[in-house]
Amino acid sequence: EKQQTAKERRRLEEEKRRLATRDPLQLRGKDFDLTRVQEHRVDLLQQAIADVEEAMTEEGIPIQAAGSSSSKKGRKNEGLDHIVSLQAQRDALEKILEGRGMENSDDVGVSVDDVNSDGVEDLSLLPSDDNFDPLLFLTLVHRNASFEQLQKSIAKLDNKTDNQVQRLQNLVRDNFELFVRCADGIELFNLEGGPKVAAGKGKGKDDGPGVKERLDKLEALSESSSYQAKKSFKPLLDNTNEVRKVQSALAVLQRIGPLLQAPTLMRQHIENGRYAAAVKAYRRVLVIDDDNKIEILRHIKAKATEAAREARRDLEATIADPNTPVTNLLDGIRDLNELIDLDVPKDINSDSDADEGVFAVGDLSINVRNHTPALACLLLQSAHLSAAVEKLLKQAEISTQKIYNGETVSFDEDGGGAGGSEDASAAPSQEGSEKAGDSSKSRRDAGNRWKYDILEARVVATKRAVAVSKNWLPRLLRIGVAAREAERRLSQRKRRPQYKSTQDGKTVHITSFEIFVTTLTPAVTHLVEHATFCALGCSNSNNGEELKMTFGVEAERRLQSLLRAPLPPAQSAKCASELADVWEVVHSIASSSETLRPEDDELEGRKFNRRLLEEPMAECVALAEDAVVTVERRRCIYAFDVCARSCAQRASGSGSFALLSCVQKLSEELTRAEDCANEIEKGCELVVRRCCEGLAGYVRDRGDAARLRAVAECAEVLNGRIVDVVREVAYLTNGQCESVEEALAEDIMALEATMFDEFLDNICRHVAGCTKLGSLSFDRDGSDNGVPGGAETSPPPTPFPAYLSACLLAIVRCRAQVDRALGDTTIRRSQGITYQYLAMATAADGVVAGICYELNERMSLMSRPQADRFANELQFLMNTLRKYLSDDMLSVAENCKRMLFAKAGHKNGPDGLMMIEELERLGRVYVLCLGE
Repeated sequence: EKQQTAKERRRLEEEKRRLATRDPLQLRGKDFDLTRVQEHRVDLLQQAIADVEEAMTEEGIPIQAAGSSSSKKGRKNEGLDHIVSLQAQRDALEKILEGRGMENSDDVGVSVDDVNSDGVEDLSLLPSDDNFDPLLFLTLVHRNASFEQLQKSIAKLDNKTDNQVQRLQNLVRDNFELFVRCADGIELFNLEGGPKVAAGKGKGKDDGPGVKERLDKLEALSESSSYQAKKSFKPLLDNTNEVRKVQSALAVLQRIGPLLQAPTLMRQHIENGRYAAAVKAYRRVLVIDDDNKIEILRHIKAKATEAAREARRDLEATIADPNTPVTNLLDGIRDLNELIDLDVPKDINSDSDADEGVFAVGDLSINVRNHTPALACLLLQSAHLSAAVEKLLKQAEISTQKIYNGETVSFDEDGGGAGGSEDASAAPSQEGSEKAGDSSKSRRDAGNRWKYDILEARVVATKRAVAVSKNWLPRLLRIGVAAREAERRLSQRKRRPQYKSTQDGKTVHITSFEIFVTTLTPAVTHLVEHATFCALGCSNSNNGEELKMTFGVEAERRLQSLLRAPLPPAQSAKCASELADVWEVVHSIASSSETLRPEDDELEGRKFNRRLLEEPMAECVALAEDAVVTVERRRCIYAFDVCARSCAQRASGSGSFALLSCVQKLSEELTRAEDCANEIEKGCELVVRRCCEGLAGYVRDRGDAARLRAVAECAEVLNGRIVDVVREVAYLTNGQCESVEEALAEDIMALEATMFDEFLDNICRHVAGCTKLGSLSFDRDGSDNGVPGGAETSPPPTPFPAYLSACLLAIVRCRAQVDRALGDTTIRRSQGITYQYLAMATAADGVVAGICYELNERMSLMSRPQADRFANELQFLMNTLRKYLSDDMLSVAENCKRMLFAKAGHKNGPDGLMMIEELERLGRVYVLCLGE
């Protein structure tokens, strides 16, 4: 309700204000606003005077100064005409503008009251204002209105006044009871207050003083009460005043509390390493002026400034620490930049300011206050990298020399030296080393353990170098990027850095790219050379190039030869992945170094190698790339050699071709397989050749079963695994080894042909022994005791011929051997025919050839019945083995059969169908074994 009442009140006030600014005579429109005329009343009045003067000039009336004697005299004579004259209007307007009254009150029609003596700035056009001036209102608002319009407007105002009186009467009439009750109360109060009326003499002039007396008594009573209260509560009031003072002081302390606590907070933040919070606290203290009159605030600012100087020293030490994480370094650079921007004043009472900010790294002394924080950090960390590289070289030199002298040096798991005395003995004397060498020479000559320790020391040195590169190079790149961003910000601000150095006697501005080229690149190159020498020892090139020895230059020749020797396969495999990591780190740093490249105007006056400017780390990347390719080529050679020896040792026809697993393992480990294509191709050929040699040696003193296992192994490789190997090699080398399949297949097919041909030769020799016909037996009931031309009789039933049984059993045995080793579907790649068919065809041809040979040899000794019987048996054999016999062998068999028929006396073929059916019945088991 209160909100609605306030809202209604505001609405009524706004409506009242809006109505007050309208024209009360209603001659102007609703949009007319008196406040605008009120604001420009002086300008409008001057404009009216100018209009009147212009009209006078047009009518030829001379313009006279207001108040002149001639003007006064003329006015007395002219009367009413003068009032409406232009001169009179001009004089009246000027008097209103100047705020002066008429000098002569006898002027006709114009009195002193008609013009206000106040200035026009003090008069108002708003009827609701106390200093409302009707003359000014009519002059400025209705100067051009006619008399009839003004009369009508006045009549309207009279009607409004009458209406207001009527409304008041209606209000009294509607609330008459309330008015009567109020009047009675006022009368009763006056009657009780007047002393004379109280005596019964009625109302009179003394009604008022009774009220005044009562008010006087009340005032006296209140003064007495106030005096007594002050007297009684004075201690309490004093305490209250003290409490208020204390509260006021506490409020002041509370307002400046953060400033009072700033030094303590800064100390706490600095101790906890929260330098950003310390800088933020110091910013609050900077609102205190140096000439502040409050001593405690000046003291607080001095303590905060001292803490800020301490924070700067700590931040400078942080960016100079090589063990600080890179994120903390970047945060320290940012905080130190902010602290420097706050312009912390120096300590005038200290004499050590010249030594502050100076840090020594090895033989190099760097003052960080001569450079931007990011650039100083880059300088210091680059110097630490150079020192770390020198330490690596010294550690490798000391470790190898100790091992060569016969001392024991242990290494921890991560590749660091376990001996804490290596740094202490960084520069051992020549005499001590000679003595140690003489005392341990017998132990060194007794065994070769020291050689393995030297090789292991090289692996450890490689791991150390890789660890340094992986730790320092990304770290320095991030710092360099931060330094380059700081340089760009200074360039955008059109400010030249105040940090300078000299080159060739000239003052130049150091840039991050300059540090990258002159300091970081040589250190990285030295580091990569050290890792390459430790991992490789020597290069694989045939052009006589030697790797740079980073340590052991002054060692004995025997030790130098071991340092330059290639690492064995196990150690080389450890170093291959390490060198790949080195290349990846160096390549990423080299590609990212483009962000540090300055503009051309920043390089003006500098002397750099053009190649270094274009590609600062090209040499490092190329060296690392060559090292990775070399070690991976060696890895391929070692891997294929191990695989070849393993396959040759376990060659037995039961999966000796393990080339695919070797290639797959290399594909997972190699990173430069395309550069190792030649080694991969030759390695595959070596493995296959050694496998073939191993299989040939295994089968040499064994039988047909071993030969068939070897043939089966070759067939499996030719029909399946060699395809997988070729596909894997093509994927690994990006299709560079196009002739590898042909080379591998050639060796395998040669072994397969040799083994299978030997098996077929053995089958032929075995079958040849089964084709012996035995002795010829003559039928007793035949012709005239065997005389040719005698009467023939049917032979008695005979068993299945033994030679046929032996031959068919030999063929069945051959089929079983081939099925067990190769199966019935394995196809020989060189001929496109299954091994089973080839073996059975060879056996069948051998059986038929042997039997035909025996029959031809004994043809002259046969009788007709015997010839007939042998012809039927040959026909049965041809029918049984027809699908395996060659065309030549079928022709031989047909010729032999015709000769037998001729011997038996048959002109148109045999008539012994019953005998053939009997042979098929007796030899059904063989027919079934030879069938599908």
